[in-house]
Amino acid sequence: MKTEKWSYRMLSSCLTAALLLCAVVMFTARYHSPEGGRAALSRHTVPEERAFDPGIPMELPVGEQVNRAVFLRTFYLSFGVYAAVLAGGIFAASSPFWGIYLVAGAGTAVLAVYALDDFFTVNIFVYLAYLTMVSLMFPPRRGCVLSVCGILFFLLFITHPPFMGLSLGGAAFTRPSLAETGTLAIVMALAATVMIMLRSRIDQYRYDQETIAHLNLVETRLMLFNHRLQELAKQRGEEAVREERLRFTRDLHDSCGYAFSNIILVSDAAVSQSDMGTTRAEEVFQRIRGLASRGLDETRETLHLIRKIREPTHTSVETIYQLKKIFEEVTGITVAVETGNMKNDYGPAVNTVISRIIQESFTNSIRHGRASRIQIQFWEFPREFTMTVTDNGIGAEHIVKGIGLAGMEERLAPVGGTLAVSSPQEGGFRLRITIPLVPTDRVNA
Repeated sequence: MKTEKWSYRMLSSCLTAALLLCAVVMFTARYHSPEGGRAALSRHTVPEERAFDPGIPMELPVGEQVNRAVFLRTFYLSFGVYAAVLAGGIFAASSPFWGIYLVAGAGTAVLAVYALDDFFTVNIFVYLAYLTMVSLMFPPRRGCVLSVCGILFFLLFITHPPFMGLSLGGAAFTRPSLAETGTLAIVMALAATVMIMLRSRIDQYRYDQETIAHLNLVETRLMLFNHRLQELAKQRGEEAVREERLRFTRDLHDSCGYAFSNIILVSDAAVSQSDMGTTRAEEVFQRIRGLASRGLDETRETLHLIRKIREPTHTSVETIYQLKKIFEEVTGITVAVETGNMKNDYGPAVNTVISRIIQESFTNSIRHGRASRIQIQFWEFPREFTMTVTDNGIGAEHIVKGIGLAGMEERLAPVGGTLAVSSPQEGGFRLRITIPLVPTDRVNA
């Protein structure tokens, strides 16, 4: 943003300075030398006693009695003030005082050329300098309005010059013809239009470049974010596998080990009895068979539990803070979480929906909203659970549900949830999901 302001200031300063330089050069060439000034000022003469006669038409010329020193000093002084005001306006365009500089600039422009009737030389360059500053230093819409106001202001004083009297140092001033006035208006309007179009093209080019740079940065950050999430999921899976392996070995040891140990002990006892009768042997073998059968059943039950293993899931609150930590580290965007009265766990299905929607919200905020802060709020009502995600991005005038929002709705459908999106008046983007509270076994069914 600072670079953008400085580029507009440099462009406006260069063009405005060039126009002001043209005005000074033309004025100097026309009026500064004694011979040139006398010839220019003596083109029109009028007796001094008639200079202030209201009955004399405004086209009456200037007399030889004009004080040339006063005339030159007045122009250079007022022109210097005008140039200083324009310079201040260029640097104050983004400040709260820009309106003061605009009014002062228009007023000093009129004063600078008040004594001149060089409408298509000195005067027009003075007016164009002001319009250039206004058109380039403000956004196109505002610049268009301010340019129109400036043109009307200049035309008003061009056609009605005697607001400071009919003379200055003995010089009486002329009024342009209707054709000249129309030509001046057209020239100023065309110049302002060109400058506004130039500003619009620069804005569009900058926006395109910023968009490309933003998307490249977003893609890089999202790739890193997804990579970190994959690492987290892999770590979770490895830890879960290790824990399950330990549990299964304990279960197999407790069930199979106990059964096989008893079989071995009974068998050894039977072998040690050399005078065992038929009835006693039958009892021993029935006992061995029972132990083996129970051990087989327990082994089958343990293996059946292994087949039912699902992807490990963590509690919702734990996952939320892990996502927040990774996203802040990767993107630098601040994420504020308010869990409210949220429970630690809502079951695997709801937990997964919450984490996936948070991930998609993060993606939308950085990719489309260009946000720098995200706030997530949770609250549990008697019959429903709500989550609100708000960012301070650029928002959207018209919200169109693309792949991301449609994917959120698809994820919410199995748990009976709903999605509502809006762009608040204060800016940014807001997403709100509502999930009805039902027994966990029904959600997981």
